[in-house]
Amino acid sequence: MSRKSTKVYPNVWKSEKMREVSASAKLLGIYFLTSPFYCMVGIYEQPKERIRKHTGLSHKELDQTFAKLIGVGFVRYDDATEVVWVVDMAVSQVSDGRLSESQEKEVLNELARLSIECQFPFVDEFIQHYIERYPFLPRDAEELCFV
Repeated sequence: MSRKSTKVYPNVWKSEKMREVSASAKLLGIYFLTSPFYCMVGIYEQPKERIRKHTGLSHKELDQTFAKLIGVGFVRYDDATEVVWVVDMAVSQVSDGRLSESQEKEVLNELARLSIECQFPFVDEFIQHYIERYPFLPRDAEELCFV
């Protein structure tokens, strides 16, 4: 699901993950949070060539920067599908508190679309990461076809 705007809270700069990384990793992190291709759960297609074009990072800089963001747990990336998962993005884009029934349905529909239609990676990992925060989530991606 695409939105016209994204929320980036000022406390992103205070997060341990952002404090631990270089300036280029901060740039890439903010790029992922504000990319025109993002989706609310933080799992979306993001080819490295597009990232280089938008950020101005060289091949080497991008590879090093990715390694740093992956190392601190900010993102996961699948080279084969060119899909990124911004691990904590759902907290700011969905909710860090209680969701309405329609918001829950939106999240489930988005995860089902990503898993079933797009066959994107990271949906199971998303569920495991967020199951305590969002108890309406199924136990795994296979159950999404029944929601």
